[in-house]
Amino acid sequence: MIKTALLSLLAVLAIAALLFFAVIGRERTWEMAAGTPDRGPYDFARARRSPTGNDALACSEGLCAGPDVTIATFEDSPEAVIERFAQRLLANDTLARRVDDGKDPSRARFVTHSPVMRFPDTIDLAARKLPDGRTGIMAYARAQLGKKDLGKNRERLEALFAGSGVTSPG
Repeated sequence: MIKTALLSLLAVLAIAALLFFAVIGRERTWEMAAGTPDRGPYDFARARRSPTGNDALACSEGLCAGPDVTIATFEDSPEAVIERFAQRLLANDTLARRVDDGKDPSRARFVTHSPVMRFPDTIDLAARKLPDGRTGIMAYARAQLGKKDLGKNRERLEALFAGSGVTSPG
């Protein structure tokens, strides 16, 4: 009898959670549970990585230590490089939206969501002129929720920079 009552209670709670997700919406539900999905600008100078393995770092050679993905350098200005990849990200990820104020044209920040459950992720892009006159780029993608992202943020950065001279160290 107690087992049946407990199972009934769990079923009611599961149905209530599904209804809440359906009525409120997946993205809004995660925001209510965990706060704004915009994690703020990433500090590439400090380069603090997530301790839980739900992030990915991509950089042009020499711009950061231990990147998951190495990106080529570019002839264009930092502003043009950021604009190109910002447009590519928005064109290829219908769930992404730009969240920074746009005041620094050599940086951009986006929030996107996983397709099914709408788990939020933040993507930061920054570009800078290198001593040789070329432009290097840094990108950091991180999940807001969970301890593992099953490599999704790395895949996201590899897709973003595909065809731009990308290598994956490991």
